[in-house]
This record gives sequence, C-alpha cells and structure tokens, in this order.
Amino acid sequence: MTGSSDSAIRTSRLDPRPWEIWLAYVRFADHPDVGKVRPIVIIDERVSAVVAAKVTSAVPQERYLYCELADWQVEGLLRTSRAQVVPLFQVSRADVLRDTPLGTLTERDRVALQAALNAADGQGL
Repeated sequence: MTGSSDSAIRTSRLDPRPWEIWLAYVRFADHPDVGKVRPIVIIDERVSAVVAAKVTSAVPQERYLYCELADWQVEGLLRTSRAQVVPLFQVSRADVLRDTPLGTLTERDRVALQAALNAADGQGL
C-alpha cells in the first residue's frame, strides 16, 4: 500500500460518535509530551478533536467527579470502570487509536453519564 492509501484509510475509519468508547493516547495535562493509552468515552465530536471523558479503573480521587459505568463488560471494558466527568478534555483525532470503538455505552450508562455531565455543567472542559 502507498502512503496516500494509508492516509485515506486512517481518515475514513476515524469517525468517533458520542457515547462510544475508544482507545486513545491521552497526554498528561502537566506534561503534554508524555501520556498513556487509555479508554475514553466520546462526549462530543469536533472537526480536529473530540471532547472526551477519561475511563479509569483506578481508585477515585476526591478532586474529580466520576460516573460509574454499570455495564462496563458489555461496553468492551476489561474491568470495573468509571468515566471521569470533571474535567473533560480534548483529544486530537490523530491520537484516537484502533479501527473501531471498543464498544458503546448502554442506555443505562448513557443516562447516568448525561445526568452527571448536566450536574457538573460549567466545571468541565
């Protein structure tokens, strides 16, 4: 395959939609040249970036607001997880990985996450 074909494939496959869970390279806010691969929930899609909530299985930290993902297994995650509602962040489409999402939030988790986002309105991104 040529480089232009690879580029065309990469552009056409990256079409994240709200409520999908994708793997992305997430840069650390305090060290933007360093990051790690982690699941994210797409909140909003934009032209060059997506607004997302980090998904974590780590112990919750008091300074952040989370939404537990009750249906984490069905949604393609490997362990009990929660979406970090505050702060939200932007991730470049170039940092979204894989050809397809890991999964999509169930209706129950969508409703819970939307309620958490509404409650946190103005505190996020």
